[in-house]
Amino acid sequence: MLTREETKRRSHGGSRSAAGFALVLGCLGSPSARGDEAVGAANSTTAVAGTSSEVETLVAEALAKNPDLVAAKHEAAAARARVSPAGTLPDPMVTVNYENDGVSPSLGVESMTRLQFMAQQAIPFPGKLDLQERVAKAEAERSATRPERVALGLEAAVRRGYATLLEARENLRLVDEQIETWREIEEVIRARYSAGMGTQQDVLRAQSERTRLLQQRRKDEAAEEGALVGIRRLLYRPLDAPVPTERRLVPGVTLAIPSAEEFLKKTLDATPELKEAALAKERSRLAEELARRNLRPDFVASAGYMNRGSLPLMWSAGVGVSVPLWAGRKQRPLIVEARSLFEAASATEASLQRQALARTEERLIRIRQLGDESRLDSEALLVQDRLAVDAALASYRAGAVPFVTVLEALSITFTDRRGAVGRLADLLRADADLREFSLDGSSSSAAMPKSPALSAGSTPRM
Repeated sequence: MLTREETKRRSHGGSRSAAGFALVLGCLGSPSARGDEAVGAANSTTAVAGTSSEVETLVAEALAKNPDLVAAKHEAAAARARVSPAGTLPDPMVTVNYENDGVSPSLGVESMTRLQFMAQQAIPFPGKLDLQERVAKAEAERSATRPERVALGLEAAVRRGYATLLEARENLRLVDEQIETWREIEEVIRARYSAGMGTQQDVLRAQSERTRLLQQRRKDEAAEEGALVGIRRLLYRPLDAPVPTERRLVPGVTLAIPSAEEFLKKTLDATPELKEAALAKERSRLAEELARRNLRPDFVASAGYMNRGSLPLMWSAGVGVSVPLWAGRKQRPLIVEARSLFEAASATEASLQRQALARTEERLIRIRQLGDESRLDSEALLVQDRLAVDAALASYRAGAVPFVTVLEALSITFTDRRGAVGRLADLLRADADLREFSLDGSSSSAAMPKSPALSAGSTPRM
């Protein structure tokens, strides 16, 4: 027979246990756990194929302020300024010459004394000027690919930094939810322990888990601070300038995957290095044609006027021609050089095309992998975690398992939600890599600061 005091104590403990059940269910059904999916589904269903206006605004700001891009544009403008001079005739030469017959000045007295004005104009062989201008134009177009590369790299860096910032802030929200959940569960555990229905081990476990979560929060805060430093650097904002974000990385949102065929085709058209290689080949071809044309002679036209004072004036006109006497040591080696550069540029272009396509294929594979993993988060893993918690609760009610089993199931749910957030951020970073059209073999997202990864041994399980 139970005494009235024992009955009251057990009923009190049972009410606390019921509160614990309600708490766990409430955590799984809270706006943070379920409502976020609905919010995310409304504003990020096409996060990869069509990025939000928020990040587009940041990209535009970075492109407008970046000094490296400004420098590259000015260098390209300098190269364009060299095109017109390359196709223009050499400057004419004007000379003034005085010839005197005798010791004393004798202009107008002696017939051989004269004041001469002479003008000369060099005239390249027909077609040379046009070729020189086309070579300079091809070189200017090669320089114009550098601003494209700087812009693509800057845009990708902003997109990766933005994804990292979203990940850090989503992890902060998640760990705050964990901390609050564990605080309330700790109260339930303490009440059950006071009612004689729990153990001291459960209380100590609650305390250690809360401490571990506080450590994790500090890591997430540092990750956010690091992401902010990177974004501010790219945007040239002050060190303390805020970078507000409205978008959320919500586990369970299905993201659109870009078309492989579309990007493989776009790679050949948009990769600056491929454009530069094609222009280098065209420049070498024109340079070879110009070198062959240099075997032809150039001309010099001259005209002169000679004043003889009171004596009748004199004038002269002449045409000169250059003789490529040393063609074997001068012009012909330049033809060999231009031909060799053309062959080298052709081989480089073929190599870069294959490399660019391979890099794009690798990035598309990475995106498809992350997309599939994210879909499994949405359609299977997070659903299974929820069912596991429900099953643990049912077993606990039946007395088949201890309360710690429920806590373990809930811990796994939070860990998997954090992993789902990381996969969504990785998907955005992989998309930025894809749109950068870089020939770099290493994933550029790997070099970006990311939220501290949680290993199985160090992950707070709640």
